[in-house]
Amino acid sequence: MSEQVIDQVGEYYDDIGELVELVGGNLHVGYWESDEDDTPFLAAMQRLTTEVGALLAPRKGERVLDIGCGVGEPAVRLAQRYAITITGITVSHWQVAESARRVIAAGLRGRVATRYADAGAQPFPDAVFDAALAFDSLPSAQDKAQWLREVHRVLRPGGRFVFTEYPRTAELTAAERDILTANTIHHPPATLDESIALAEAAGFRVTDAHDWSERVHRTYDEFFTALAEQTPALAEEYGAERVAMFTEGITTMFSLCRAKIGYHAIACEKPV
Repeated sequence: MSEQVIDQVGEYYDDIGELVELVGGNLHVGYWESDEDDTPFLAAMQRLTTEVGALLAPRKGERVLDIGCGVGEPAVRLAQRYAITITGITVSHWQVAESARRVIAAGLRGRVATRYADAGAQPFPDAVFDAALAFDSLPSAQDKAQWLREVHRVLRPGGRFVFTEYPRTAELTAAERDILTANTIHHPPATLDESIALAEAAGFRVTDAHDWSERVHRTYDEFFTALAEQTPALAEEYGAERVAMFTEGITTMFSLCRAKIGYHAIACEKPV
């Protein structure tokens, strides 16, 4: 990413900071099996981590890279479930610090670590990771091809990679694209084939691909409900003005996502 975009993404996540408590530290969508599925909001978000982890299929003792790791909540859950070592990278200094706190609280010091790094210019040697994950982070890349080339470089031959994408499910106006860009979503693909083509162009072999748009669409309504319920407590903790600004911005963004943004999950591997 360019320095300007790195700063934009980092500042965006630094600014929302502690408000990740609304989503239990999970900076991604939730997953429901159907409209009749009554799984609560935060449990549905944890379920998505489980579903994405199953696609990645980590093996005990493997070294995994988590690109755009947020505050480390998915990394903590996956490390606990699969007994793996995870290195997370992010361009938010606040997320690095918060992730470290969560890792220590989870008893995973030495197994999960987060560092400040650009996904498009990673500070790792070639072929050092067994698997990699870009969990709701690739949409923030201005140059997705460069991100994917870097993932390909740092994976060993035969290494697995799972990424998720936010496709557009309807045509976007110029104003809507501006809203997405302001919220660090760049160049949403139109089809599952476009998401697959991104991976193939970087040298990966795609092994599985899913359009989970219908399974995640409830996220936005559930989020608005949680926000309304917690607004008084959040305002007392962080200040009414900050919460009001957050609410205004996220309402515009999530209303657009609910109407025109879907969800893809792609599993692939680096050929031997």
